[in-house]
Amino acid sequence: MKKRLDFNKIPDSYKVKVLGSGNNGTCYETSDGKVYKEFFTRGIDDEITRSLLDLKCEGFAFPEQLVYVNGLLKGFLRSDNYKGVTLADLDHTTTNIGEFNDALRDFEEQIKWLSYEKEMCIYALHLKDLIYTDDKKIVDIDTDSMYPFEKLSVNPYFENIKELGLELSSIFMNGEFKSKRLQQLQKEIIYSGCMRPSVFISEALEMMDKYIDVNTIKDYEIGLSLLRK
Repeated sequence: MKKRLDFNKIPDSYKVKVLGSGNNGTCYETSDGKVYKEFFTRGIDDEITRSLLDLKCEGFAFPEQLVYVNGLLKGFLRSDNYKGVTLADLDHTTTNIGEFNDALRDFEEQIKWLSYEKEMCIYALHLKDLIYTDDKKIVDIDTDSMYPFEKLSVNPYFENIKELGLELSSIFMNGEFKSKRLQQLQKEIIYSGCMRPSVFISEALEMMDKYIDVNTIKDYEIGLSLLRK
């Protein structure tokens, strides 16, 4: 498969359906079911985006082919168009918290691999870019903002877990809790990245099980309110 595709203009077949738009571009479904992301500005992150082409990591949808228009990078193609719902749009009344936390643990393992094996920095994780797929997996579909850690005096895994924790905190770890253990976990996730968000959720579930039956994310949110009192 060619890694670089050159055009004078973008083919109409690349823009069959708008999938969404973010800070630096818009994603479209192509006529053959792929995803084409078109940057708002040509030539954006050329070197960084090229470095992502050969990365394969379950849980992250990396660019597979770069698309150039008149010699300037305009966007990229990837083959996977994931079916599911963004974490920003999760139905809290029906989504099972246990299944979600299992998916989160798997995603954290993928972050660990990406951090230590490839030394990649996940520049931004947003709920609107994390897909909870129909087969109960979490996938980051906005990967072109990643960049390699060079010789920095930081641990890439801890930095990436902090980013994940900060994004999930408003739903799964918000507020101040009576439990000193939960307070400590919050700090270790959000400020140092040395603990995973899934650990907080697991321990919070165990504590709230004394008060209510917890099945959905909505149940979990009610349980959090009890753990704050």
